[in-house]
Amino acid sequence: MPGLGPGIFIFQARKDEYMTISKMTLREKIGQMLCFAFHNTEYDEQIAAFIHEFQLGGVIYFARNILNIEQVASLNQKMQSESKIPLFIGLDQEGGPVLRIMRGITPLPGAMALSAGDPNQIYEITKTVAENLRCLGFNLNFAPVGDVNNNPANPVINSRSYSDDPKVVAECAISAFKGFQDGGILPTIKHFPGHGNTSVDSHLGLPVVKSNRAQVFQTELVPFIGAIAEGIDGVMISHILYENFDHEYPASLSYNVITRLLKEELGFKGLIVTDSLTMGAINSRFSSEEIVEKAVNAGNDLLIFCGKADLNEQRGIVQAFEKLVEEGKISKARIDESVKKILKLKAKYAASDIDVSKIQVQSDLARTLQNQSVTLVYNHNWVPIKASDKVLLIFPEIKLASLVDNANQKYQTLKDYLDYPQFIINNELANLSEIVTEAPKYDKIILGTYNVLKGDHQTKVFEALPKNKLMVLSLRSPYDCLLLKGIKNYVCIYELTPQSLQSCALALKGEIPFLGQLPIRLTR
Repeated sequence: MPGLGPGIFIFQARKDEYMTISKMTLREKIGQMLCFAFHNTEYDEQIAAFIHEFQLGGVIYFARNILNIEQVASLNQKMQSESKIPLFIGLDQEGGPVLRIMRGITPLPGAMALSAGDPNQIYEITKTVAENLRCLGFNLNFAPVGDVNNNPANPVINSRSYSDDPKVVAECAISAFKGFQDGGILPTIKHFPGHGNTSVDSHLGLPVVKSNRAQVFQTELVPFIGAIAEGIDGVMISHILYENFDHEYPASLSYNVITRLLKEELGFKGLIVTDSLTMGAINSRFSSEEIVEKAVNAGNDLLIFCGKADLNEQRGIVQAFEKLVEEGKISKARIDESVKKILKLKAKYAASDIDVSKIQVQSDLARTLQNQSVTLVYNHNWVPIKASDKVLLIFPEIKLASLVDNANQKYQTLKDYLDYPQFIINNELANLSEIVTEAPKYDKIILGTYNVLKGDHQTKVFEALPKNKLMVLSLRSPYDCLLLKGIKNYVCIYELTPQSLQSCALALKGEIPFLGQLPIRLTR
């Protein structure tokens, strides 16, 4: 792509200039410790303020900022060319349901899909994705997920986790971060000390973990300890109250968790980033000034603010930060400690030869991994679908499972890949009687489920259908079957994406084998 190649030279020409901390202004140092979300898809007043007024250290992309890969590459090049100190340009490219770039690069299956299939290929796929992201100008990925999903009722992690087994999560997360890191992207394993054993979404409220230290070290911390030992360069801190480490402050604001546990006890020397400090667990309890003061003094290096991404509010955060330093509530030594670390890692990661023509999309690798993930859990002579079978599809109307999902995502159904009649159901159940009337006319019925809750509309449809001819297809949480009494046939695909649906359709028709192995334990 013309004009998108010189990013690396911009970095090298300015490296000596900005690496001398003594020459940096307070505003420049403060800016390096902040990462903001933005609204537009092109360079505008907000981004100009980030770079020239705030001296911002990083930006984070969401799906709303992305039109296509050419637009992203052009914007990233423009931002870097305007910035005196190279930016951290980050995104959540976790895989599966949490992907910001949906087209133009190698598709990345989600964590549980990868662990259900062939975990030995996790390194190869994440390295490929990292190399693709580098060509677009990204240098920071808020992944992989290191949470152990040991709570089936977890509303936000669930299949974003590799497993409920700490050792499996550790092995997979280590492979994933090494792939990202070797591909030139700074990874941040998340959500330290662990978001798996929670039943509250921290986007909305404050989760509390009551486990004692021994339990946390035996379960939640295992993947993080493993990743640190293997040389990961980044860790993201969660907004979770770990009562036996700090009974007052959530992890992201806790000196006990970040400095004493992560930095001193576990010996982590890399970049420490917060989860978004606009999330409900934090934003509803503290003012912006309190958040900045506590987050910095706790030991975080990069403070991320997403939310409304209002320019005036962002300006207020910068000013509050500056005021706290001037008043002595945050020491300059504490600032310098983080800024030195940030600049060191920018020297390692921020240089980027932005060029979309160099992207190598490994579709075959992604397709193979997705095919291997489809898991047949229960089967009473239901599969495969024969050409003579009359099949009915019933799919739930999908709403966001969590605010981490893309708000503008358009969900497909199995009908896009299997040409059978279909009903769409929602909590009003206006078509339940029609479904019950039509069901006897079909040999087989496929009921898609998406994060089943006790007594919800999906359970009512399930109860109304004959179990022998019914295949339940879990589209996200593999725990759906625990709330479906009498289930006989069950398939899990762990994520609702075009790739997972296509693989599922092939497996149901017998065109590929069911190779997936359930990465979690089910108690029926």
